[in-house]
Amino acid sequence: MTGSNRPARRTIAVLFGGRSLEHDVSVVSGLQILHAIDPDPFAPLPVYIDHASRWWIGDDLWHTGAFSGGGPDRSRLTEVMLSPGFGTSTLSPVGAGMSAVSRPPTPVDVFVPVLHGTFGEDGCIQGLLELGGCAYVGGGVLASAAGMNKRVTKIMAAHEGVPVVPWLACGRAVLDRGQAWLRELPAQVAASFGWPVIVKPCNLGSSAGVSTAASDDELIAGVLRVFEYDVEALIEPFIRNRLELNVAVAGLEPPVASVTEMPVTSQESPLTFSEKYKRQGRKSVGSSEGMAGALRILDPEDLPAAMRAAAQRHATTVFTALGCEGISRIDFLIDADRNELYFNEINTLPGSLAFYLWSAAPHYWTITELLSQLIARADRLRAMKLGLQRRPPTELQLL
Repeated sequence: MTGSNRPARRTIAVLFGGRSLEHDVSVVSGLQILHAIDPDPFAPLPVYIDHASRWWIGDDLWHTGAFSGGGPDRSRLTEVMLSPGFGTSTLSPVGAGMSAVSRPPTPVDVFVPVLHGTFGEDGCIQGLLELGGCAYVGGGVLASAAGMNKRVTKIMAAHEGVPVVPWLACGRAVLDRGQAWLRELPAQVAASFGWPVIVKPCNLGSSAGVSTAASDDELIAGVLRVFEYDVEALIEPFIRNRLELNVAVAGLEPPVASVTEMPVTSQESPLTFSEKYKRQGRKSVGSSEGMAGALRILDPEDLPAAMRAAAQRHATTVFTALGCEGISRIDFLIDADRNELYFNEINTLPGSLAFYLWSAAPHYWTITELLSQLIARADRLRAMKLGLQRRPPTELQLL
């Protein structure tokens, strides 16, 4: 269609940035998604959320250069907020400045959160969008919150028959017990696993705060380091001869598993935050590669077919059990000495939405095609929710 007969493009707001320590990674992913949305039926809208949780829109946000140095020039942007009230799905200017006065409210058809880590991947932003009755891509409140908590996801995966790495949890409340926990925790770890062990935050994405421990002192130091980032630490046995294997799942009808990938990591230590996002300077803000530029082997030829199939099956099981939507990446560990596969964790909002995992057989989806499918799915889910009865039956109403 041309001219006045052409249907109006639907506004797709891409939310990126946020308060988490993965802020810069979110910017890289957000810009990738923004430029990948099909501009024919959709009008992509960048919405940058800064470290103080203030929302901004403006033409400068399309360009990676705006995020170098001190970040975007706020004087060239308009601060907005999600309008209160159910069903408005509108971004309204904040304050009384010239930009707020001159810019009318912006209705949004579908939101695409690309906020990695806390306050974006853990159910917080999803709860806000649910309160507003908005259509959005990705997991809902429950799936996001459960997926962020590694202990909870292990419990749910094990309940579904998916093998998991054993673990012990240690909450920050142990600090209130004085010196006793300094003796009791190492003794419990030594009796359960032996040494060495992996110590990591329970509720963070990425690998910040992760360490290995081979003694009582290293264990305590690792747990205290976790408590700088999180309120709960997980302790797991260290698998010496291990491999990592990842699978993405797309929340379509039914959910679809991608090919597998094997990140290239060191056997002596877990993949660190720096290795994931900043190796060779390729993951910094301003890079266009994001996680697609990491060192990895797609669909490794020497991976046994049975193990590949098991990883894809378990990934879909975990995705479904948590009620995930959008794109999740499910990470596994392989004990190469025992030839055993274990579920490790789920990333309900992976870097770059793991689009590189869909570029190989049998799917060959581009990120643009995949986003169009997910946007359509978000519309259907919103329509289903709006059709639910929210009033009690007449006979239960109070007089």
